[in-house]
Amino acid sequence: MTNGTSGATVRLSYLKIRDVTTKDEEANGASTYVAVLPAAEILKIGTDGNLRSYIPAHAGKKRNLVHKAIARTIRENPDRFSQLNSGFLVGASKINIDDNKKAVTLRDASVNNGAQSQGEIQLYIDKCAERGEPPLDFAIRCELSIEPDAAARTNIAVARNTATRIEGISIAGKHGYFGDLDASFRKAHPHLELAQSETDVEEKYVDTRLLLQILWAMMPEELAPEHRRTMEARMRAYKNAAYCLQDFMSISDTRKTDEGNAARYAYFVDMAGSAWHEYERWKKHEYWNDKRLLERLKQVVRSDEGVIKEISDGIVFPILSALSRFVKRKRTGPWAVVYPKVFRDEDMVIAARRQLSQCDGRPMLMGRSGAAYEALMILTEMAERYSAQAAAS
Repeated sequence: MTNGTSGATVRLSYLKIRDVTTKDEEANGASTYVAVLPAAEILKIGTDGNLRSYIPAHAGKKRNLVHKAIARTIRENPDRFSQLNSGFLVGASKINIDDNKKAVTLRDASVNNGAQSQGEIQLYIDKCAERGEPPLDFAIRCELSIEPDAAARTNIAVARNTATRIEGISIAGKHGYFGDLDASFRKAHPHLELAQSETDVEEKYVDTRLLLQILWAMMPEELAPEHRRTMEARMRAYKNAAYCLQDFMSISDTRKTDEGNAARYAYFVDMAGSAWHEYERWKKHEYWNDKRLLERLKQVVRSDEGVIKEISDGIVFPILSALSRFVKRKRTGPWAVVYPKVFRDEDMVIAARRQLSQCDGRPMLMGRSGAAYEALMILTEMAERYSAQAAAS
């Protein structure tokens, strides 16, 4: 981070702070606090004590899947940021707490773990400023490690960074979970590949976790495992990428001994390319352009000319879930999306826009609204029913 000030005295506003110092730390003249801060406060601190500053800030470096996942949490689920993010470790040599003013002063402060999250918060706030809109207000959790000895602070920073877990996507990719999925996907999208590691950052790579979320959202109810047949479970496809990855890996592990999981695995492989196509199609559908979607509410991203580039995932996922009614498999063919003749894309866009209004215009709320999912599902059920009646007459 370039905006923060490492090695200097920094004054932060806090929402909550607790002393969690152990007796051993006290004996060593150290202390530890856990603080909840407004997100923007972390930008006041530099990263001199960190092993890695914000990676994309270096020449030739790009944002990887981790950065993009952090950014997506900020955009789509800022109220869950402190739960979905591992938090920050801030090192300092001295602390002073003013409970009356809810302010904490740190000497020789440095973000020693969490520089990538800090960089994404800065990027988000900068983009909001470019668009002339206020950033969303959300909180972060920080561990304040107070250690007077500079060498000890360095050792703590090294230990905490080297203990950082390997991303689930890299583990799954290393063990070959995505081979069949990627081969099928590339048949439909020859210029793209599925990311199989957090270091797969070039433009040609598609976020595999996101694709799995899409595939879970579009899975027909009759094919879904018992624990995924509720509306709440459908909404998890939008809310929880790790849950989707874990369930896919479980299906892959048992597909040779479980007939149901064999069918589900075939669905994932068959639908990999077409599911991504549907996701992209509905995110960028021309019918959104006259629906008065607002950038300031994170409903949409527009070009400089005002044309919609894409809409929020919180709007798209209820649509994809409703399309599960159209996902069919012929006896000898692959799974595919089969639209009834009576279905009109514009009807879906209009219905989704109405549901967005019912959620106070907040895509994040729509992505978590069972009522929104149910309403759009009714539309596809009706289209399917009318099509069957027309075919029978």
